[in-house]
Amino acid sequence: MSASIQEWFISIARSSNRWQKSEDNREVEISTVLGLLHEIDQRIDPHFLEISGDDRVSLKVDGQVREISQLSSGFTSILKLIQAIVSGYGYFTNENNIQKVKGVVFIDEIESHLHLSWQANIVPLLKKLFPNTTFYITTHSSVVLAQLKEGEAYKLYRDGDGVVKTKKIAAPNKAALADILKDVFSVDLNQMKLENSSADEQQDAKANLLRLLNQQEKE
Repeated sequence: MSASIQEWFISIARSSNRWQKSEDNREVEISTVLGLLHEIDQRIDPHFLEISGDDRVSLKVDGQVREISQLSSGFTSILKLIQAIVSGYGYFTNENNIQKVKGVVFIDEIESHLHLSWQANIVPLLKKLFPNTTFYITTHSSVVLAQLKEGEAYKLYRDGDGVVKTKKIAAPNKAALADILKDVFSVDLNQMKLENSSADEQQDAKANLLRLLNQQEKE
């Protein structure tokens, strides 16, 4: 994943120079990505980007120059997501304030490659970074779903005729994770605990019976 991000930075940087027509100079895309990363983590220098002679891209993190390939997988996933949105907007518009562009973004299974800590914050983070963007997101993560407010979450299902329909999920942000798992994903944690407990008890009973039989044989 980091390789494609590096290629994007290199491509935009090489095509950004003071001799280009202003509408073709997309240095603003790099500036926007760096600025957004700084909003996410203030240790990121929003004004620093370095490309070595052998095409290694580096950012400055907490005052230290670090190659993109050295960033954590979770942060790299966030970087890739931000870059994809910015470059997508940059392709369709010559706006300089890309962050405030009005648009629609579709993200499939947003939890993919995101650690739980990022999953728990990704929705409000995107709303903050791109306030004029409407996001349509699919997810199988109860952690992601729990961030959504009334009217923001819908369950997709097929009816008897195979037609895909939607059912509103009432205020997931006010529900317990256990309830979300049960009502939305049909995963009943309490029932699973009971079943696992019963299975453990059966195993213990079998083990005790075997010990008794072994003792009787010895006697």
